[in-house]
Order: sequence, then C-alpha cells, then structure tokens
Amino acid sequence: MRKIGLGLLILLACAPALYWAPWLSADAAQQRAEASFTSGWTGVVDGCGINCQGCGSVGAERVPFGWRVELEYACGLLPADLPEHHRRTVLFVSAFGTVHRVNQQ
Repeated sequence: MRKIGLGLLILLACAPALYWAPWLSADAAQQRAEASFTSGWTGVVDGCGINCQGCGSVGAERVPFGWRVELEYACGLLPADLPEHHRRTVLFVSAFGTVHRVNQQ
C-alpha cells in the first residue's frame, strides 16, 4: 500500500512538467516532425517530401503534453511546383519526443 502511495505521489509531481514539456522548444518539435516525415518516405519511388517551394514546417503550436506541428509537402512527380499541388498534414510531437500523425488534408 505504501509503494502505491509513493508511486501516485511521484506521478502527480511529474504530471505538470509533462503537461507543459518546457524542454521541448518549437524549433526542436518542428525538426523532429520534419525528420520523422522524411524518414517515413525514404526509399519510396515518387513518394512524398518536403523539398518543394514553401514546403516543410508551416507552424507549431504548444498543446498539452507536446506540440502540434503542421507540415506542407508534395507527392510524386509534379507538373509544376505550385501551392495547389501541395498537401498538408498535422503531426503531434509528444513531451517524450515521439512523433504521431494526427490528420491529413
């Protein structure tokens, strides 16, 4: 019983730090999101990437337990590098540095 109480106390003490994640900056979250997205398409012929005009991290917003990062990217062979051929996706970078896809537009 005493171990459970101690564990609960430690969890309650760490929760605010994990909620805010002050060790993870916007730049670090954007870099992690871009690296994760790029590595997911490594080796795919005509895959998706962020090496187009205006692509990459469009913005980052602090959310509970991490960052919400929006990426703009393009897929396949494009007739022209125009914004109407680009796509966007939202990634969540957690307080632990893991990257998770939230949605795709």
